Amino acid sequence: MDDPRSERLYYLDWLRFLVVLSLAPFHAALSFTGMGAVFVYDTPVRDAILAGHVPEAGPAALRLFTVFFDNWFMHLLFLVSGVGAAYSLRKRGARAFVGERANRLLIPLLLGTLLVVSVQSWLRALSFGTFSGGFLSFYPHFFNGIHGSVTSPGNYDWGHLWFLAYLFVFSVLALPLFLRMEGAGPASRLPSAASRLSKGASILAPALWIAVLEALFRPGWPGYQNLVADWANFTVYLSFFVFGYLAGKEPGLLEAVERARWAALGLGLAAFAARLGTYRLFRVGPGYDPANVAAQALRGLAAYGLVLAFVGFGRRRLNRAGPGFGWARDLSFPLYVLHFAPLCAAIYLLDGSGLSVWTRWAIAVAASWGFVGLFTVISRYVPPLRDFFGIRKPAARGDRGRAAAMAAAVSGTPPDREGKSSRR
Repeated sequence: MDDPRSERLYYLDWLRFLVVLSLAPFHAALSFTGMGAVFVYDTPVRDAILAGHVPEAGPAALRLFTVFFDNWFMHLLFLVSGVGAAYSLRKRGARAFVGERANRLLIPLLLGTLLVVSVQSWLRALSFGTFSGGFLSFYPHFFNGIHGSVTSPGNYDWGHLWFLAYLFVFSVLALPLFLRMEGAGPASRLPSAASRLSKGASILAPALWIAVLEALFRPGWPGYQNLVADWANFTVYLSFFVFGYLAGKEPGLLEAVERARWAALGLGLAAFAARLGTYRLFRVGPGYDPANVAAQALRGLAAYGLVLAFVGFGRRRLNRAGPGFGWARDLSFPLYVLHFAPLCAAIYLLDGSGLSVWTRWAIAVAASWGFVGLFTVISRYVPPLRDFFGIRKPAARGDRGRAAAMAAAVSGTPPDREGKSSRR
C-alpha cells in the first residue's frame, strides 16, 4: 500500500508533469477554437469575439480535445496539490505551513504576473489593435486597470497564474479543517469517513457531490477565475483539493482509487459522452435552463471519474522514478509559469502565414516546449533562477562518476576510465 507519510509517490509527480505539459497544447487549442479565454486568437476567432459573437472555429477534433481536457485536467492538479499539502503540514506547524505556502505560491504569482503575464498582455494588445509599439513602451500601460474582457480598457491580468492564487486561498481556508484532522486522531469523524470511502465502490460516491456543485453553480457562474465571482470553479476545485489532502492523510484512499480505476474510467467517459449528447440532442440555453443544469451535472460526474481514473492508472503504472524523472520534476514549474508567453508569440507571428490550423498549432506548441526546455537547461547554471524554479544543480564530474559506478555495481558492468558504464 502507498503510504504518503513514509515514501515518495512518484506517480503524482509524473501526473503533475503530464498536466503542465498539456497546458501548451490546450491553450493553443483555445486560440484556434475560441472555446476559452486566452491572450492571442486566430484571426477568425478574434474577429468573431470583437463582433460580439460566440466563435465556432477550428477543426472538430481540436474542439473535442479542448472540451475533454477542460473537463478534468485542472481538477487533477488541485487533487495532487492537496496530497502535497498533507506532506507539508505534516512536516511543519500551521504558521510555518502558511509561510511556506506564501513563499512558494504568492512570490511566483507576483513575479510571474509582472515579468511574464505582462508580455502576454502586450501581445494581446497588439493582436486586438489596442496598442502599437514595443514591450517597454507598453509596460506602464499594463497597470492601467484590470482586464475583464476584450472590451475593457484595462490590461492588468494574472492570466494562467490564477492557479497559484486559488491554491494559496484554499490552503488558508482549509487549514482549520486540516488541523482538526491532524489533531483529532483516528477515531475522528473525517478520518473515519475517509476510511469508509476506501471500502468497495464507495470511492466513487463523491462524484455525486461534484455533480451537485456543478449543477448548482456552473449555470450562474460559468467560469472566470477572479476568486470573487467564480463559485463553480471555486467550490469544485476546493473539493478536489480537500479530497487530495484526505488521500495524503489516509493512504487507504489511494489504494481504493487504484482498485476502482476501471470503474472510474467508465464513469468518466460515459458521463462525458452523455454531456456531449445533451448538447447535440437538446437546446441548451444559458443560465438555469434544465438542459444546461443536466449538462453541468454530467460535467461534474465526468470530472471526478476521469481524475480518479488517471490517479488509479498512474499509481499502477507510474510509481517509479524511471528515466527522465529528474528532468520531469525540473520542467514542471518552468512549464507552468513560462509556457504561455512563447505560445502567444508564436501564434501572433504565425497569424496570416497561410499555414493550416493544425500546422500553426503544432509549431506554437513546439516553440513553447522548446523555449521552456532551453530555459530550464540554462537555469541549472544560474543559481537565482535555479533556486526560484526548484531546478536541480548540474552534477559535478566526480558526482557523475560515482553515480555511474553505483549503476555499474548494480548492473554488474564495470565502468570505463571516465566513470561511464562500458555497456552500450
